[in-house]
Amino acid sequence: MTNQGTMLWAGDGTPARELVEATARDIGLAVCFCALQELGDSSQASQSDVIAIETGADPARALALVAEVHARLPQATILLASPDGSVGFIRQAIQAGASDVLSLPLQPSELHRALIRSVHAAPKAPAAAESGGDIITVCGARGGLGATTLAVNLAAKLVAVTGTETALVDLDLQRGDVAAFMNLTPHNSLANLAAAPGEIDDVFLASTLTRHPNGVFVLPAPTEIEDADSVGHDEIKHALELLRARFRYTVVDTARTITGATIAAIEASQRILLLSDLSVPGIRSARRTADLLARLGIPSERVELVVTEAVGGPVSIQDATRAIGKTPFFVIPRDEASAAEAMNLGAPLNGKPTKLALAMADLATRVAGVPGAEKPKPGQLLRKLFGRTERVHA
Repeated sequence: MTNQGTMLWAGDGTPARELVEATARDIGLAVCFCALQELGDSSQASQSDVIAIETGADPARALALVAEVHARLPQATILLASPDGSVGFIRQAIQAGASDVLSLPLQPSELHRALIRSVHAAPKAPAAAESGGDIITVCGARGGLGATTLAVNLAAKLVAVTGTETALVDLDLQRGDVAAFMNLTPHNSLANLAAAPGEIDDVFLASTLTRHPNGVFVLPAPTEIEDADSVGHDEIKHALELLRARFRYTVVDTARTITGATIAAIEASQRILLLSDLSVPGIRSARRTADLLARLGIPSERVELVVTEAVGGPVSIQDATRAIGKTPFFVIPRDEASAAEAMNLGAPLNGKPTKLALAMADLATRVAGVPGAEKPKPGQLLRKLFGRTERVHA
């Protein structure tokens, strides 16, 4: 099992120590134990990815410990194990800074789920921008153009070029390919929003996100096709509002048909990437989609045309511009091998300098408005490869 981090378990005695050790080992967490009175002075706390606090029947002490640790280590993932499982106590614990609450005595399945969630915990810091983050919705003019490839890799590259965590929402509710493209097996999905018994707040939404190791937090489509109809306009609108407050960038992949969920994303978006190829059907579909967005009252400057050369077509860029009424914001080069490999491996394009990987990085820098990597001048690549340096003469 790959090491997923470290956990400090603080408690007086910890009767279920063997269970904690075995479950942590199964998840890939290295675990250390300390007494509750040692927690404040323990240097291990600041070095731990997860801090678990096991308390007795004193709820005030439990909440005070959580608040103390959270104030000292605001980015830490804190688990609270307590015999009080009431809804009111759980909400108080979350407000104090706990990421999750476990009932005592510990139950193996509950502990297992909590540790998995803690490894994939959502970030606690809100978006840096004062007015909230940007929602970027990818709309394919028709199927088969690689819209999901675009959405997945744009999200991953935004993390790489900006250093900020990014959300990725899968609104292709029936097909739901984003999780497969990222080799994830989510335990929660958009269906949880529709089935929520009460208010959908920031804490509830965070529990539905699955974190990819590259820093992308995925809100997946429902795992069961029949649950797709339960997710509508209002659920998506509220979820995107919460994501925008938490993440600098939220990328949304949509279905090739217009649904209430898609309209909610379009209405909330600061940027809509309309993806088309250069085929006659593709251009016609892109034009119809652009016209629909105009009828929905979406400002034209929010809609940007992205042309993919992955699917060949007889229409020139100039003719496409005239037909759609938009100058291409970006052109994605044809690189079928890289796209197929990334899709089948379930891994976003990595550091391999393929045409598609370089194009996605370039697109991310343009979307984020940050300087791109400087292209090497002639001769620099050879000097880098062979370790030669150029002597500077006065």
